[in-house]
Amino acid sequence: MKPLKAALASLLLLFLLSPRAMADEFIKGVYPATPPTSFTLYAFDPELLGAWDTTLYDYEKKYIPEKYQSLPVLGGWYGQGFVPDREMVMASGLKKAFLVRSSFFNTDRIRDTLAEMGLELLTAPDGVYELPECFRTMGRIFNRQARGEELAAYAEKVLASVKKLNELPKGKRFRVYLAMDADGLATSCAMEARSYFIEVGGGTNVMVCNDSLQPGRPRISFEDILVMDPDVILAESYELKKIMDAEPRWQGLRAAKEGRIYYLPRGPFSWNGHPTLTALMGVQWLANVLYPDLYPLDLPATVKEFNKLFFRLDLNDQTVKELIDPGSVN
Repeated sequence: MKPLKAALASLLLLFLLSPRAMADEFIKGVYPATPPTSFTLYAFDPELLGAWDTTLYDYEKKYIPEKYQSLPVLGGWYGQGFVPDREMVMASGLKKAFLVRSSFFNTDRIRDTLAEMGLELLTAPDGVYELPECFRTMGRIFNRQARGEELAAYAEKVLASVKKLNELPKGKRFRVYLAMDADGLATSCAMEARSYFIEVGGGTNVMVCNDSLQPGRPRISFEDILVMDPDVILAESYELKKIMDAEPRWQGLRAAKEGRIYYLPRGPFSWNGHPTLTALMGVQWLANVLYPDLYPLDLPATVKEFNKLFFRLDLNDQTVKELIDPGSVN
């Protein structure tokens, strides 16, 4: 019996040291450090998620199974001084943390803080053009190479499809304003995460920030919008789109007179690239809206494909219709 027990023990040790077994220690055991990281990790493999760093919105919960909604909320780095709840993170027992790196967050500071809590930080690059590398990196560190390659290939396909629009000269691009908050007077600076899909989709963001308007979610006046005189306005919410369609001041803008105020769809998460992977949907939608002849698109089919691949959702025709145009709901 002893030789048999020894052999079984050796086999068990080999299993425990195998890449898959080492990866399985992550299952339901990864702390996401920022909101974009939470949703990137959820999209990649929800079984890796050990907690949320922020509370889910109702429109997000609509598409997320209850078993994942019920994970603990431990706080995280949101910008504006927000940090995780140290005691809750330490009490969670989680030993691994994950971060999609961006210039908005100080990776070294986050790593040092997590190390003080007893967590090892794993990272992958963030950014629209970095998405293929991001997914392949996640495939390696979580030993889900097939999943990483699947998502990377989709990202490469989308980026290749809009390359001709990226090469349009600046003078031939539509100038776009991204309207945020309930009144449309908050926006996102050019080349930032929330609006970079505009440039990738063939537009030019009219909001160029300087020392007086810091990156993030700057507030501006309506007079500023009049001066910028965008060709296209994207409303972050359908409620805002309805306001713009009704208020004379918005209707007096050239974008409204030319019929170019659009609702930017979201579902289950905003298509503007927050998290960055959703920009893959926003880029295709915007390219088709701005240049339908250059970029023809079966939008309902694309929405179904994207959500099936990234969020494991089988959306029916009515749901897709409601995502694209909430006003179509009876």
